[in-house]
Amino acid sequence: MPLSQVTVKAPATTANLGPGFDVFGLALQEPTDQATLTLIPEGIKIAVSGLSAATSTTIPEKSPAGVVAIHMLREFSLKAGVNMEIERRISPSVGLGSSAASAAAVAYGLNRLFSLKLDNRELIRLAAKGEVASAGVEHADNVSAAVCGDFVIVKSYRPLEVVILKSPPNMEVCVAFPHMAAPVNKTEKARSVVPKTVSTAKLVRNVGNAAAIASGFATGDVDLIGTSMLDAVVEPARAFLVPGYHQVRENALRVGACGVAVSGAGPAMIAIVNKTKADALKVADAMKEGFESAGFSATAFATRPGKGACLMETE
Repeated sequence: MPLSQVTVKAPATTANLGPGFDVFGLALQEPTDQATLTLIPEGIKIAVSGLSAATSTTIPEKSPAGVVAIHMLREFSLKAGVNMEIERRISPSVGLGSSAASAAAVAYGLNRLFSLKLDNRELIRLAAKGEVASAGVEHADNVSAAVCGDFVIVKSYRPLEVVILKSPPNMEVCVAFPHMAAPVNKTEKARSVVPKTVSTAKLVRNVGNAAAIASGFATGDVDLIGTSMLDAVVEPARAFLVPGYHQVRENALRVGACGVAVSGAGPAMIAIVNKTKADALKVADAMKEGFESAGFSATAFATRPGKGACLMETE
């Protein structure tokens, strides 16, 4: 029977992992956003609850979720409207892919509601359109991970090609972010400081580290993944946007993290931990202390790589 309502869960994600700017993405087990999509006769309605609900836009043209819905209803000539109730559990504007989660959840949910039978590549293409509302660009690293789960490599944008690799079972991910006011158009600002030209030496270093990270996921080598999370191009240019960056990094490595990087556009930072060698909770606490040393209270937690968007309920 045709569905009239679906509830979809989509994960937080971390992008770049150091040298993989706009190419690498990783889904996290926690936290997740939830979206309930209900068919209505016409139009697009959005209601937001949870984290930062009071400051979240409900204007479809300005919302990542709304933009995805607009594109899908038009592209597939869908003769209906949709009411979207989005429950935010992913902190917005910290670099954990909150906009990507909403976009992925809507693309996945509308695909199921209308039985469009779209594959992951098409879902990623559509979800990426929602990123224009928050980042100004259709970047696919976060949405690819939010749709597919685990570790993704955006091999090409035109045509869109994404490689998916399973995460090692002994890999844990620590996340920490300072409690600070997000600047207006934070992601666009972070992208604006990315160097326009790169030396051959820095290019070679980043290609080598990126290749090693991919190899680490392919072979299940957590230590190789962590020690290769070194960026010579983007992260050094963005470090000033993250208060306590150097202390957070130093603290995490000191208590056993394999590698540390800014998560997406920040200010969240992630650390990769081999659970057979270090305690992820201790690493998370050390990262929190790093932000506190810079004068900011902070949130920190430990999680694992996670699955992509999935259906929770249907009617």
